[in-house]
Amino acid sequence: MSYNEVDETELNIEQKIKIASGFLLASPPGEVNDVFNDIRSLIDDDEVLVEGIIDTLREYNTEQFVTVALPEQEQEVVVCKAGEVDEVHYLDPRSKQVFKFDHLRQTVADLEEHTPDEEMEPFRAALEEAVDAYCADHYPNGTASVFTSGRVLTIVVVDNKYNQANFWNGRWRSLWTLDLDSNELKGSLKVQVHYFEDGNVQLNSSKDVTIEINAGSNPGLIANLAIKKITKAESEFQEGMNNGYNQLSDSTFKGLRRTLPVTRSKIDWDKMMNYKIGSELASK
Repeated sequence: MSYNEVDETELNIEQKIKIASGFLLASPPGEVNDVFNDIRSLIDDDEVLVEGIIDTLREYNTEQFVTVALPEQEQEVVVCKAGEVDEVHYLDPRSKQVFKFDHLRQTVADLEEHTPDEEMEPFRAALEEAVDAYCADHYPNGTASVFTSGRVLTIVVVDNKYNQANFWNGRWRSLWTLDLDSNELKGSLKVQVHYFEDGNVQLNSSKDVTIEINAGSNPGLIANLAIKKITKAESEFQEGMNNGYNQLSDSTFKGLRRTLPVTRSKIDWDKMMNYKIGSELASK
């Protein structure tokens, strides 16, 4: 029996959940709710569906750097692995609070105070201030959070651009870790864009970066140097993508086109249109 001939009734609930989870993890930026509503018809049992995909939603939310607003806070926090306390609780280092996060509804509840690491908080706060200034200049719609774990600082930046009216959505994600013991700054940069007017095209681009950094033990100097390195690396990544797409437009795509048809002569499209009109009139 071919794939197209497989009857839906042959799939058990575990198989359906696995398929639905795959669809969710592949959801383009800003479209996970649309995908969820589409797969509801596959399961046709909301309680079973939610129970089966809640771990998938957690993976999606933390990998895609979903942001959420806490009560009485001006800036949102990034929900990510670096801030994960357990499967449903996350840290907002800016407001020094731990909150419960609903991965399905993307809402918060049960806020509690958090006591930061006394030794690392000056480094974290200085880096957070520098990251905020950087984002204000380069990612005006972006959100950033800075976390600590031992002697390692983690910077998470996400910027979303949704344009449903023109059939495209996009997301920038960058994750940086700064190890104060090894003086190593590591970055993972990712861009994803979905274009869906009369089709379905996705762009996924990524780059990993490792940089040596040594600014002594002063929190402010370390933060400023780290941001300079990050600015340079992310700018080079974006410039590289732009140059690559220009090359595709200028040479690669043109190389895929046939210079002349098999007749070895150019087509006179005006004449072809006259032939078509004459043929239609003759048939009447």
